[in-house]
Amino acid sequence: MVVLAYLLIGLHIVLCVALTYFVLKQMKKTSELGGSFGGGGNTTFGRKKGLDTVGKITLGLAIAFMTNSVVIAWVIYNAFPSVA
Repeated sequence: MVVLAYLLIGLHIVLCVALTYFVLKQMKKTSELGGSFGGGGNTTFGRKKGLDTVGKITLGLAIAFMTNSVVIAWVIYNAFPSVA
């Protein structure tokens, strides 16, 4: 169970790096600091509908990140009962 906890923590680090990369990749090249907080952007003809490939990858990574967080909490709770 302890080895599983360490493997999941390693996976969590990989998910963090990948999620950060894809979130930053989604920002347009013209958007500066304001674009990272949801401001700016040209919405003259409305918002684009649906997700592109990068958006789908980001969504999948976000779901995997949250699921992995819950699984890590459960595994560590069971692997190290003296800590909890």
